[in-house]
Amino acid sequence: MAIGSNSFMKRMQEDIKRYNDHRNTIRVSLIERLTVKKIDPNELHPNPDDEFTFVNIGPSERIVEGYAQEARMRQMRNLPIFEEPILIQKMEFNNEYIILNGHHRWAAALKAKIPKVRVSIVNPGKR
Repeated sequence: MAIGSNSFMKRMQEDIKRYNDHRNTIRVSLIERLTVKKIDPNELHPNPDDEFTFVNIGPSERIVEGYAQEARMRQMRNLPIFEEPILIQKMEFNNEYIILNGHHRWAAALKAKIPKVRVSIVNPGKR
């Protein structure tokens, strides 16, 4: 899947549309916040407030391709796919996750067909 492609952008826009009304986040336990987990990148959803998802800005193919190459190399060496985990929040809806930071790494993991990525869950701020 080419990240700059219409198919990726379409998938991302459909994902945003599906979760936009259900993206209330919930607080997680201290243990969940202190533990770096590994999950399938398909369980992560783009944040509609991030410029990565804006049609007129969108993802940088150059950045995504660089991360994808790095991911493949690190996977062959049995190293963590990315040094920094993707920051996420847990959503109320189906206990799915929304990305706070790491959209390009997420897109690269999808592109490189990486089965699991490291994530760190953070709690939402006070409202």
